[in-house]
Amino acid sequence: MPADNLSREIFGNIGQESKLAFYALAMLALLIGARGLARMIGRWNRGQPSTAKNRWAGIPGRLFAFAFHRHSTWFSLHDTRPAASWAHRLLFWGFCLLTLGTILIAIEHVAALVLGRAATDPVFHKGLYFAVYELVLDAAGLALLAGGAWFLVRRLSDRSSIAREPADLIVLTGLLLLGVTGYVVEGLRIIEAQTAQPWFSFVGAAVAGGLEGVGVTPAIAATAHRVSWWLHAVVALGLLAAVPYTRLRHVVAGSVLLATADSQQLGTMTLVSIEEVEASGKFGIGEVTDLPRRQLIQLDACVSCGRCQDECPAHAAGKPLSPRNVVQSLAGQLQDLVAGPADGDTPPLHGEVISADTLWACTTCSACVEVCPLGVDPLTLITGMRRHLVGSGNIRGPAAAALQKLSRSGNPWGLPAEQRFDWAEGLQVPTVEDTPDFEILYWVGCAAAYDRQSRQTARAMVRLLQTAKVNFAVLGNQERCTGESARRMGEEFVFAELAATNVETFKRHGVTRILTHCPHCLNSLRHDYPQAGGQFDVIHHSQYLAELVSAGRLTFPGSQTDSHTGSVTFHDPCYLARVNGIVDSPRELLSHAGAQLTEMPRHGCRTACCGGGGGRMWLDDTQDERIGQDRVDEVLQTATETVVVSCPFCRTMIGDGIAARGAKPLVKDLAEVMVATLDETD
Repeated sequence: MPADNLSREIFGNIGQESKLAFYALAMLALLIGARGLARMIGRWNRGQPSTAKNRWAGIPGRLFAFAFHRHSTWFSLHDTRPAASWAHRLLFWGFCLLTLGTILIAIEHVAALVLGRAATDPVFHKGLYFAVYELVLDAAGLALLAGGAWFLVRRLSDRSSIAREPADLIVLTGLLLLGVTGYVVEGLRIIEAQTAQPWFSFVGAAVAGGLEGVGVTPAIAATAHRVSWWLHAVVALGLLAAVPYTRLRHVVAGSVLLATADSQQLGTMTLVSIEEVEASGKFGIGEVTDLPRRQLIQLDACVSCGRCQDECPAHAAGKPLSPRNVVQSLAGQLQDLVAGPADGDTPPLHGEVISADTLWACTTCSACVEVCPLGVDPLTLITGMRRHLVGSGNIRGPAAAALQKLSRSGNPWGLPAEQRFDWAEGLQVPTVEDTPDFEILYWVGCAAAYDRQSRQTARAMVRLLQTAKVNFAVLGNQERCTGESARRMGEEFVFAELAATNVETFKRHGVTRILTHCPHCLNSLRHDYPQAGGQFDVIHHSQYLAELVSAGRLTFPGSQTDSHTGSVTFHDPCYLARVNGIVDSPRELLSHAGAQLTEMPRHGCRTACCGGGGGRMWLDDTQDERIGQDRVDEVLQTATETVVVSCPFCRTMIGDGIAARGAKPLVKDLAEVMVATLDETD
C-alpha cells in the first residue's frame, strides 16, 4: 500500500444516527465529569490560601521533568516494589498515550468538519503519521492491558496494599475492557473494510486474522464492529465521567500537584506567626479546612499505594502510625465536604479520626515524603496536627516536660545555661569574646554541651580544628538550643523565641559561617533560621573536615596501611543524608582513616531512622517499642567492631539499642574516629 494512501475513516461503518447519539453521550459524559471536577475544585478551595510564590510559572518544564526524568528514575532509585512499579509504568504510559491518541483523532475529526473535508479525505491522519500513530497506539494498548491485568490480579488475590473497594475493581475492569474492545474494534474494522494492514497495526491485524480463522466474514464483521464500537465508546465515556468520583481523581489531582510543584527543601516547615494565630484564632490543623489548598489537593492525589507506610520506621516498629492511613483518613474528611462556603463547622480531626499516639509516633525522618512519586507530604500533615495539639494544650508526659525545659532553660535537658561550657574543661577553646575576628563559629549544640557521651565529639572537634589551625570560636554560655525539636514537636512559638535569641547573638558577633556536628542543628540553621531572619553559611563537620583534608590542613600519614580503626559500619543520619543529601564526605573521611567500611543494606539517602528525630529523643520507649531497633539489628548483622555516627541523637539511640541487645560494637562519632587516627599517626 503506498504511503500516501495509509489512512482510515474515523467513523467508518457507523451511521449518522449513531454519530449523533455518540455526540450526545459524549457531551453528557463531559458534563458529568465537569460537575465532579467542579466539586473537587470547590473542596480544594475550602482550604487556606497559599502564601507561596507563583506556582503556575514554568509548568511545562516541571511536567516534562516529571514525565521524562522523575517518573523514569524514581522507581529505580527509591522503590522497594519493582513488580508494582513496572506495572504502574505500563499502565501509566499506556493510558497517557491512548488518551493522547484519542485527543489527536478528535482534532482530526473536528478539523475535517471545519474544512469541509470528506470522511475519506483526512487532514493529517494519513501517510507516515498514520503509520506511526497506529504503531504507537497498538503498543500502548498492550502496555495498558499488561499493567491493568497485573493490578487486577493483585487486588483479587488480596496481596495488594490498597483496599479492595468495589469502585476500584470496576475502574480496573473498565480499563482492561477498554483495551480489549479497542483491539476487537480494530480487528473487525480490518475485516469489514477488507483493509490490508501492514506491520504498524500488528495487534489489530493479529486479531483480524484470528477472527477470520473462526469464520468471521465481512458481513458478520460489519454488524459485530458496530456493536463492539458502541461497547468501546460507552466504556471510554464512562471512565471519562467517572474520573472525579473514583480513585482515578488522583490522575487530575496528581497532575495539578506536579504541575505546580516547587523545589521546597525536604523537611522544611512553614512559618507560623503569632499575628496569624491571633487573626485566625487557629493554631495548626484541627479540621480538614485548616489545611492549605495545596495539601487538600495532595489528599486527592494520594492513590493509597502504601509506599510511605513501607518506609515508615514507626510503622515498622509497631507504632500506631501509618502515613498512608493519615492521608487517607484526612482524604475521607475531604470527600465529606460540600463545595463552597461552609454552613457550619467541619468535624474535628483529633481523637476518632487521628489519635495523639499516631502523631507522636512520627520521627520526622522524611522517608514518607521522599518515597511518594506524586509528592504527597504526610509529614507536613503530621507536624501541622502536632501544632494543634500543643496549641490546644493536649500534650502530656515526657514531650510536655521536654518543651517546658526548652522554654525555661534553653535546652531540653533543663540544665542551667551556666553549665553549657563545662564540656570544654581542660581545653583552650576560644570564645567569640576572646577571638572576635574568628572565621567560623563552631556550634556545639545541646547534646555535646550536656550529654557526657556527646561531649567527646565536641572535644574531638576542637582537637581537629586546632590541629588544622582553623580560626574558630564558640559561643560558650551564650549558646541556646536551635529549637529544632520544639518545632518538629509542634511548639512553634518556643522555636521562634529560641531562634530569635540565637539570630540576635549571631548578628551581634558578626557570624557568617557556622560549623556543627549535629544534623538537626544543621537543618534548622540552614532551612528554618532564614524564616527567622538569619541567613548563614552552615556546614556539617563531615563536610568541613573533608575540606580540611582535601586542602592538606589535616593529614593522616600512614593511616591507609597502618591503622587500628578496624572494621566499621557507618550509619547515615536521616537529617544528614536524606534531608540534606550529605553522603560522600563521611565516607571520604573514613577512607582517609583507613577504616574497613561495611555498608548496611539501607545506607546513603535510603538510610534507616534511629528513632530519635521529631522530638522522640525525649520520649520513653520500652525495648520492644524502640523505633530504631531494626536499625540496630542491621548494625549487628555487619559484625563490625565500631558503628560510626555523625549525629548525637543517633549516637544515643543506636548506643542504647546495642546495649539493650547486650552486644559489643562501640558507637563513635566521626570526629572521634579521626582524632584516634590522628593519634595513631603522631
